Amino acid sequence: MLVSLIARYGLILVFVNILLQTLGLPVPAYPTLLVTAADGTTFGPALIVAVAVLAALIGDTVWFAAGRRYGHHILRFLCRLSLSQDTCVRRTEGFIERWGIKILMFAKFIPGLSTLALPMAAALGVRWRTFYLLDTIGAILWSGVAVLLGRGFAREIGPLVVALNSLGQGALGLLAIVFVLYLGNRWLQRHRLLRSLRMARISVDDLYAMMEEGIEPVIIDVRMPTRRQLDPFTIPGALTITPERLAGQLDTLPRDSKIILFCNCPNEVSAAIVARELAKHGFADVHPLLGGLDAWRAAGFSLQAVA
Repeated sequence: MLVSLIARYGLILVFVNILLQTLGLPVPAYPTLLVTAADGTTFGPALIVAVAVLAALIGDTVWFAAGRRYGHHILRFLCRLSLSQDTCVRRTEGFIERWGIKILMFAKFIPGLSTLALPMAAALGVRWRTFYLLDTIGAILWSGVAVLLGRGFAREIGPLVVALNSLGQGALGLLAIVFVLYLGNRWLQRHRLLRSLRMARISVDDLYAMMEEGIEPVIIDVRMPTRRQLDPFTIPGALTITPERLAGQLDTLPRDSKIILFCNCPNEVSAAIVARELAKHGFADVHPLLGGLDAWRAAGFSLQAVA
């Protein structure tokens, strides 16, 4: 059954699978590429790569166009769709900070990175021709490696395909079970992260009330530089400390003051991570800001341009 499906619909399966993955669905495309390439008798390597690149470019164009039109707001939407929504943007920002726009050539090798890196690059002003050049190179590298692996390990993959074929429709059930287990594992990882970061948040109304009463908490913007570039506003008087540079700035923070940390990530994860680190170093009165900068803006409170 599986062999006949690959023989008749291999290129269609490759195209649809890669398109769905690039559009953000959690459907790994590498197994399809490997098995199709391992078949070796139906489709040539160049044709498989060409179909894979076409599908990837179509899906990637959608997210790049969305980034050009909606800017940093599309990142919030994508993170709500992601199973690892709490850390996805922060990780993507880290890669772009380190490697720059060249990361688009390798983003497909890192699960989840490409979907976020594309709209982020667009929001940062990357031109269309630069996007297509880097993304095409990346898609060729990504699919080419899969095809080479499929051909190189065809003898090892072949028996697996035959075994799945012998199962008939049971193979589809087995794949469905594997997919459900994959989703369950991702959900469990996210649940554990959120549970480890549970701590008392402070609302934007409470923070504003403190500021109006003359209480001066230490307010810290923990967003990555790329994120501040995309949204160049902050809460008035806020300091800037990224999680990566926290250790070198501990001595500059007063230990007897209330410290409020904010980001604009789901569940205030970046702020909660920094708050946890500060608590480990003896800071007792530390709180993430519930809703972060987005909640502060939505409440209509004043903002200050990032210096």
